[in-house]
Amino acid sequence: MSLDVPQADVESTEDALLAAGAVSVSLEELGDEPILEPGPGETPLWQKVRVAGLFEEGVSPAEIMAILHQHLRPALLGDFDYQVIEDTDWVRQTQADFAAACYGDGLWVVPHWETPPADAKAVVRIDPGLAFGTGQHGTTALCLGWLDRQALQGLNILDVGCGSGILALGALVKGAEMAWGTDIDPQALKASADNAQLNGIGTDRFSLGQPEELPVEARFDILIANILAQPLIDLAGELAPHLKPGGRFALSGILNHQAEAVAAQWMAQGLVIDAIDSLGDWSLVQGHRPH
Repeated sequence: MSLDVPQADVESTEDALLAAGAVSVSLEELGDEPILEPGPGETPLWQKVRVAGLFEEGVSPAEIMAILHQHLRPALLGDFDYQVIEDTDWVRQTQADFAAACYGDGLWVVPHWETPPADAKAVVRIDPGLAFGTGQHGTTALCLGWLDRQALQGLNILDVGCGSGILALGALVKGAEMAWGTDIDPQALKASADNAQLNGIGTDRFSLGQPEELPVEARFDILIANILAQPLIDLAGELAPHLKPGGRFALSGILNHQAEAVAAQWMAQGLVIDAIDSLGDWSLVQGHRPH
């Protein structure tokens, strides 16, 4: 059952649905009011929100509404809806939404339950899990395409905001010597470790940790960061020193209109911007540190 309520009433509506027996509550956008870059620790909401409660089978909408009337003012109960969700094989549904894909000249990202094509030059096996990064988002596709164009044999990689580990793993299967992945989300670090295991890559080649665990003196041949524009701007002075002379970098998670601002901040660190690529609404800023 869902109710469309103003932002100020979201919390009380959540509480009311839980009191009525909801096993989970989700918040959904109404209309076109994207929230693309919340700050750390922020949970911004839209001006009007659809609050949806998921209930066990056998509970009637009338029973739910009777309880909601005890907790919410009548004005909030006029705009509600409900639907019965048929039993579904959610694992199979997830698998159907994620298919193998090729990036660049033969770098394949393949769900772990599929067999890679016989002509694949390099293969990354991925379990989608709960972390960002299957290759299907435009920013990940831009980064994978950039990695596939690089000579990576024997190089060291820094993957900032590693998510599922897809970018670091892509570099490693293409011949990079080692990679270091950082992420602020423990679930992402677990997903990266699990996906490394799927690809037969051990901790001697793929190190993982929170950003503060990265040694200050660590230097890398390749830096790749697929996060968001504002963190890329804020962290430029902290991340740029990790790039060796002659090292290359690629930055994404950037909307097209944000690319120039990100590029300017990284140029201010003494780096050279080589190009800005785009795919749909998203951009990738690429460059290098002069020798």
